Amino acid sequence: MPLFRKRSHLKLSIVVIVYDMPRQALNTLYTLSTNYQRNISESDYEVLVIENRSANNLEQSQVEALPGQFRYFLRDETQPTPVHAINFGASQARAEQLCIMVDGARMVSPQLIHYTLQAQRLYPNPVVSVPGYHLGHQLQQDSVLSGYGEAAEMELLASVNWQEDGYQLFNISCFSGTSKPGFFKPIGESNTLGIRRTTFDQIGGFDPGFTETGGGQCNLDFYKRVIELEDTQLIQLFGEGSFHQFHGGITTGKDTGTARDEMMQRHFDQYKSLRGEYYSPPMKDAVYLGELPPPLMKFVHYSAQSVRRSRGELAEPDVEGEAGNNPAK
Repeated sequence: MPLFRKRSHLKLSIVVIVYDMPRQALNTLYTLSTNYQRNISESDYEVLVIENRSANNLEQSQVEALPGQFRYFLRDETQPTPVHAINFGASQARAEQLCIMVDGARMVSPQLIHYTLQAQRLYPNPVVSVPGYHLGHQLQQDSVLSGYGEAAEMELLASVNWQEDGYQLFNISCFSGTSKPGFFKPIGESNTLGIRRTTFDQIGGFDPGFTETGGGQCNLDFYKRVIELEDTQLIQLFGEGSFHQFHGGITTGKDTGTARDEMMQRHFDQYKSLRGEYYSPPMKDAVYLGELPPPLMKFVHYSAQSVRRSRGELAEPDVEGEAGNNPAK
């Protein structure tokens, strides 16, 4: 049964999970602050930072000094999965609308909160999905093989004035693997997922059966389960995004080749053991909400080509980097 919660005037509680990534987490949290987000006020939302203890923790004072309503929780976790931290964060949230961010290394665009709240007003039971991107001109699990890392990423971020105009992040990013089908085909997950608390409670939150390092496919599983509920409406904020920063994480770090392949297979197999089949993206038509800033147009073009290729209207590109591949520059 859901816990009794004191009534709050907050419209949104954002739950951010952090582990061993202080630099990246502070960038992410800045993009959730009132200094960065547009068309919202401090009284609209709170940010709950749930950190599983590591050798490199955030300072609580740094978090709570950010502009806005930030709350910090440091937890001792015995399992290498974020699912318990997510469920804990949801239990501490004061608003009736949640936004779950499983990976605290993901910066966001400037009107993500504004349009998440718009979706809440427009639809009775919205699930708000945001496409994912990797900073850099290749998927990070590929670019790391040619020397991409924290130093290169810091230089890349310094090349655009993202603090003043977060839409510039689209100029230095490419689609993540689960968003690579583009805007107009089903994507595999959202790393900033808006959902009503009642819906979160209805499906029991994140499944603690996902015990693999990093949670395995726990986020994909949650995304699929809530979208496939009959009474939910999938809302895609296709003009907003979440941008993964390199942090040596479980799927984009320096461990590549056979070791990574074996780890990913364990993730796939655990999902199958829990759900009876391997993961496939949920098939539900999306309502598109938001505006399209100019840096996003290359991704719109790519997404349209992706649909046309799937219909046989365009040939597959012959050379890596041709128009139609994941946009980079």
